[in-house]
Amino acid sequence: MGVDLSADQLAVAEGVDAELVRADASALPFEENSFDAVVSVLTHTDFDNPAAVFSEVHRVLRPGGRFVYVGTHPCFVAPSVERAGLLTPVLHPGYRVRGWWFTSPAFGEGIRPRVGVNHLPLSDFLNVVLAAGLVPLEFHEPGEDDYPYFLSLLATK
Repeated sequence: MGVDLSADQLAVAEGVDAELVRADASALPFEENSFDAVVSVLTHTDFDNPAAVFSEVHRVLRPGGRFVYVGTHPCFVAPSVERAGLLTPVLHPGYRVRGWWFTSPAFGEGIRPRVGVNHLPLSDFLNVVLAAGLVPLEFHEPGEDDYPYFLSLLATK
């Protein structure tokens, strides 16, 4: 089962051997306790309300179900962090500025200036997970970079 709000993104996934559902992740069209596992990848910076989405994850998971999340690292891949080809990132003011960013020295010419980034500092991200009722089992910063690109989470209901 795959869920996305974007019809265009679902069209890209056509042919995948899974049921695809167009839905807002903050209001999933599934019964409580429907899934043994939920996986979300590179999404938290695109949600208007990450707290609502993580609460929905908790709602649709069965007791003991697992949630796996992999996303950009809130400390090292943020609108206030310029990385483009640099061994050591350049930090700009604004790490604690929560919410949508559409301009940043870190964005360059790519898609981010057009769609923006909803930034949560690390503590906010972790507190959203806890407030949703999810129980973290493990956190990882995959890769070998001194300044990790990703943060991953394994949690349970």
